[in-house]
Amino acid sequence: MPPNETTVGQHIRDNVIPPGMSVKAAAAQLGVGRPALSNLLNGKAALSPKMALRLERAFGASRTELLELQASHDDERHRQEGGAVAVGRYVPTFLTIKAHDIAAWAEQVAAREHLPVLLRKLIHGTGRDLECVDFPGFDNSQRPGWDGWVEAGTATPWIPKGVSGWEFGTSARPRQKADDDYAKRLRLPVQERARCTFVFVTPRNWPEKAEWAKQKEASGDGWRAVRAYDASDLEQWLEQSVAAPVWLAGHLPMPVEGVETLEACWSKWASAATPNITPHIFKTAVAACIKPFKGWLEASPQRPFLVAADSTGEALAFIACLFEHADVSRQRDLAAVFTSSNALNTLAAASSPFIPIAANAETQESLPNVFARMHCIATCPRNAVDPAPDFALPLMGYTAFAQALEAMGVGQHESQRLISESGRSPTILRRRLSALPAIRRPPWASDQALARSLIPICLAGAWHTHKSADQSALKKLAECEYEELERNITALQQVEEDCPVWSVGQHHGVTSKVDALFAIAGLMTEQDIGKFFRMAEEVLSEADPALDLPESDRWMAAVHNKLRDHSAALRDGIGETLVLLSVHGNNLFQDRLGADIAAQVSGLITRLLTPLGEKLQSQERDLAIYAEAAPGKFLEILEEDLRSDEPVVRQLLRPVRGAFSHCPRTGLLWALECIAWNPDFLSRTCIVLAQLSRVEIDDNWANHPANSLAGILRSWMPQTAASLADRKAVLAMLVKRFPLVAWQLCVAEIRIGQHFAMDNYRP
Repeated sequence: MPPNETTVGQHIRDNVIPPGMSVKAAAAQLGVGRPALSNLLNGKAALSPKMALRLERAFGASRTELLELQASHDDERHRQEGGAVAVGRYVPTFLTIKAHDIAAWAEQVAAREHLPVLLRKLIHGTGRDLECVDFPGFDNSQRPGWDGWVEAGTATPWIPKGVSGWEFGTSARPRQKADDDYAKRLRLPVQERARCTFVFVTPRNWPEKAEWAKQKEASGDGWRAVRAYDASDLEQWLEQSVAAPVWLAGHLPMPVEGVETLEACWSKWASAATPNITPHIFKTAVAACIKPFKGWLEASPQRPFLVAADSTGEALAFIACLFEHADVSRQRDLAAVFTSSNALNTLAAASSPFIPIAANAETQESLPNVFARMHCIATCPRNAVDPAPDFALPLMGYTAFAQALEAMGVGQHESQRLISESGRSPTILRRRLSALPAIRRPPWASDQALARSLIPICLAGAWHTHKSADQSALKKLAECEYEELERNITALQQVEEDCPVWSVGQHHGVTSKVDALFAIAGLMTEQDIGKFFRMAEEVLSEADPALDLPESDRWMAAVHNKLRDHSAALRDGIGETLVLLSVHGNNLFQDRLGADIAAQVSGLITRLLTPLGEKLQSQERDLAIYAEAAPGKFLEILEEDLRSDEPVVRQLLRPVRGAFSHCPRTGLLWALECIAWNPDFLSRTCIVLAQLSRVEIDDNWANHPANSLAGILRSWMPQTAASLADRKAVLAMLVKRFPLVAWQLCVAEIRIGQHFAMDNYRP
């Protein structure tokens, strides 16, 4: 048959344009340029609805008949093109999904929501020159309009060229559903039907589908073409795709080895936590990665795209979220995750496009066979990357991580605990929120020698690698030369899953102290704990040399070389360990080692703070940590001091003078605010603050004992976990014992006007 356009053009020349009229004159009467009409008549352009309307108005031709003629010849040509394309698509057999499997799947309730997803994956996996593919699935599958819509520049055996409207259903009576959908779409204007192919799909067996489609085409309803596919067609179509059969197999009772979908990877990773992790956890990372990733996808395949994260699961979960971005979501249905080199090698010869994601070292060894022909993605651990990754998931900011927890439904107080425990690592967050022992224990903990080497690093928390005092402290804790400790850190950084340590600039540290402590607790001995307490006392008891300077010059302590020998990072790390040992130590060690860890923490705090007169100012910046580690002992020391004739603690309540001066009472007030969150110590803490509130402080700083006390007992934003009844009881007690202080609290509560408040220090 000659090309379709020539046939239509010849029909217009012979039957529409008056005999003897030149092309130039006909073009003028139609209101178009001579080249446009000439191209149509000579078969170089197809008849458009607008041109058909002009021919009807100018020469009385039937616009509908002309468009039907064009659609009929177009469809025949598309069928011929489709047959040619089918020869070029090849996928080695790796999954055998038969028509009866598909028909059985249609019996499932969820099949109606999942069918558009399957079709979308098939179209993306086998289509060519796709301009638009819209197949809403899952919760959006019942929206008004076409069930699916495709705009393709090239025909395939299953996808018509041009625009096609798709209807589908899982009903056990496919003909009735097809008739209903067909009748519904006849409401469209004839111009729209003339340019659109109607496609109906059922996952059921429907032997009469070809006869039905032929009858509809012969009905004269004006469609460009009509097609119908059933389970048999889907079986054959699946044989030309890679990702779609993998996805469907996950919804069938059919084992699949070595390959899975990104959706399955995300579900497995996110649902292991309670509450489930949401894609919000990777929002900032996706925003940072999308531009280079999109550029890599649009370029010709040359190299794999390398993604580094704390764990393989985290990397795959991130990639799943990355493909949800609107800029690359079309390629999402081509992705398949490989955990077996056999599966990847089997499919490497496929001519049907797909994006293999190599999830381990085994599958990455197979990538050289494919990455020059197709886009491939590989995952790797953050600290064992050579060469450098295309994208390494960055440490999330505090605010972004808090927002991600909020999206999961985690409350504010629980959120702060999880931020601290996880080190803002999604991998560790998942482990802390999982109830499964296999997930809660990191993979590296199974290597006893490796885990043992982490003990001193975990207890120290963090340190400055170039400070000799820090090195000396770590040597004593590890009982080895510092060079050996560095070698241990290097070995730990080669861990492929959930690397437990970090190195940034001149600092080393443990990624999550809580995570590491629970993992290595079973390997720790009484000697390990004893060495830590001796090292902690040596480091934390170091006096602050800045106190040798006049108070107005202490802000320039670094200029005067009046800094402690040990780094602030090491002091903070040790303080955090004391808090964790106080909270978890007895649960982790008392039964096995017979050691009262909480008592040892309390004893150390006592030695660090007494006699109070000599040590209070030197320890002022660490008082909040000491109070959190041993709240009862801390209050006891303050209460004893306040009973004396000249309380030392009042030295910290002196007015602050000078713009650059440090407020010496800040640490003390933070410590008391911290303790007040514990309902067991609320009453004692408020009494201490009430006593301190009697001291008049004449400066402009907001850090006043009265403000701390007001924050704790505030009716509309209380800074304590104590109940309303407990807070009322404390206020009643203050009214009796400190009437003036209590009066000021009450007046502040009922004053007229806007109220402004800030959070107190939190544990």
